Amino acid sequence: MLDKDSYQFFNNFARIDEVMRFEDSWRQPCLIALESRHDIKRLAWCEVLNLSRFAGVNHPALFQAIYQSAPKQLVCELMGVHRLTVSNYCQFAGISQSSYEYQQCKAACDKTLLGLPKNMNWMGGVHG
Repeated sequence: MLDKDSYQFFNNFARIDEVMRFEDSWRQPCLIALESRHDIKRLAWCEVLNLSRFAGVNHPALFQAIYQSAPKQLVCELMGVHRLTVSNYCQFAGISQSSYEYQQCKAACDKTLLGLPKNMNWMGGVHG
């Protein structure tokens, strides 16, 4: 960043380091230029896609959020794919599609098993 007559770098060049180490396989790693909204948007979606690499991520929920909210062309470019599909997402995230499907089924089953009925009248009844 240019401030008057000197350059200032933040985070000990952390962003440059990330680009050099982690984004070398991406077609176009990005850096932020204050004038470029496209680069800022691109960097934001890079960070969202990086979530897929963390342990314990709910991959079906993350994929659904990306699929519904992300600019498809940009995300496909960042992932290095032609179409945003579950299969392509799983390959990008480094998981098997069967793991993705298991997580999807488990989440659906957990939703039906959790919680108490809203009507608690059965507790006030006299039994036996």
